[in-house]
Amino acid sequence: MLNKILGLVFLFCLFSCKEKVEMQVQKEENLEEINQDEVTTISARVTDYDTLINRVKKRGDIDAYDELFYSFKDCCFRESTDSVMVYAKIMAEKFNYERAYYHFYDAILEKHGIDYTNFPQIDISKMEKQDKQKLENWFKFMIERKQISQQTLDSIKK
Repeated sequence: MLNKILGLVFLFCLFSCKEKVEMQVQKEENLEEINQDEVTTISARVTDYDTLINRVKKRGDIDAYDELFYSFKDCCFRESTDSVMVYAKIMAEKFNYERAYYHFYDAILEKHGIDYTNFPQIDISKMEKQDKQKLENWFKFMIERKQISQQTLDSIKK
């Protein structure tokens, strides 16, 4: 009688293990069919930075850029301005995303403690020469892309 019970327990364990292995293989096969870049998460904040960065760099994904932008704005000062500049530049230059042009120069001005809330009253005269040149080149680029006018650029105190 004891042998029959042990035999049944052994068979039960054997079949239940086989079922788990088959289920695991099925799950893995189904995952291969799903394009992970197209998966929408429950919360946009759950998406990891690497995924967002890849979407910005490769596809110019505006939603991914906006999520990165607002995440960077919520974090510490130094990192946020540098990070915003990197991805804003990509979105402006490569994908011509209008808001990114402004995010880029806002970040530079913020990094240097310059009030950028009123464009015609921006004063970049106290910036270091190299940073000032970088910003002036960016403004010229914005003129070329018709994001600002020459008159607006001329109103900036240099």
